[in-house]
Amino acid sequence: MAATEFLVYATPISVYSCKLRLALALKGLDWTEAAPPGGYGSAAYRRIVPQGTVPALVHGSFVLAESDAIIEYLDEIGAGPPLLPQGAQARARARAVSRFIDTRLEPALRALFLLVGSGKRAPTDARAALHRHLGTLGTLAGPGPYLTGARPGLPDCGLWAVAAVLGTLDRVLALDLPASALAAAGDTVPEIATHLEAYRSVLADWVAAREGHA
Repeated sequence: MAATEFLVYATPISVYSCKLRLALALKGLDWTEAAPPGGYGSAAYRRIVPQGTVPALVHGSFVLAESDAIIEYLDEIGAGPPLLPQGAQARARARAVSRFIDTRLEPALRALFLLVGSGKRAPTDARAALHRHLGTLGTLAGPGPYLTGARPGLPDCGLWAVAAVLGTLDRVLALDLPASALAAAGDTVPEIATHLEAYRSVLADWVAAREGHA
């Protein structure tokens, strides 16, 4: 596919932008990436993407936001290998695990961002929430080696992007998080390893900037 067939609006620091990059890489697709015109949430960007959020996909005249919706759309149009499994129940389960990561694990993590560079420790209840969500995710996972099967899929893309942030904050805030083979599995997938490495570099720069302004 031509590199210009898919235009993706994204930002370097966005966990959901990383999630979509991983999905595109797993699908073996080429894409053009651009920053939101006028900046994230700007009026200029909202004229293109009404939600004003990233990531967003432009495919011809079609514009779509929300990472899960974009990945499922790419599945439905046959763009690269599918990232949802076969069978209604298996697909539903994969969607449920992905939503859990997006609506439970990631928000609990994002709540700690303001602590970076503050010199403060993460509150006990915040650390407990992360441990609880990680434990729940372990019970939701299938037999492996990935979250919902033998191949990487939609929920793995979300987990691996979030895991990059988790690892960064664990080191900075001493969260004492348990090691997770599921979270680390992304580094063993050649198609996405370089994207994860690049994202961790962005996160390290973000931490350094916050600590420098503390």
